[in-house]
Amino acid sequence: MNAWAWVAIGGAVGAVARYGAALAFAPLATRAGFPVGILVINVLGSFLLGLTVALVGRGVWPEAARLAFGTGVLGAFTTFSTLSVDVDGLLERGAGAAALGYTLGSVVLGVLAAVAGRLMGGKL
Repeated sequence: MNAWAWVAIGGAVGAVARYGAALAFAPLATRAGFPVGILVINVLGSFLLGLTVALVGRGVWPEAARLAFGTGVLGAFTTFSTLSVDVDGLLERGAGAAALGYTLGSVVLGVLAAVAGRLMGGKL
């Protein structure tokens, strides 16, 4: 199978997984007052991408895994654009503190998760 096909198939899986996860977290997001589901999705995706990059880099997983899972699944699963629109929505509603916490939490936790995934991948 060629690279385009791997990415396309993975992308379809990731998009459906993100939609399902966002629906599952919707009640919690409503109670919390900010998009908890997208935060969890992006942090989990960052961890898994760090893990994937490490395992492909060490030769544990083939390059096709990076294309299908890293670029395809995780590229569609995680979503910076949704984070951006969610922050704008929080700001529009006057929830500046929630917008700032969500933004900082997403970036800081996302980077920490990516590092943790890479470190874990280096030990597997």
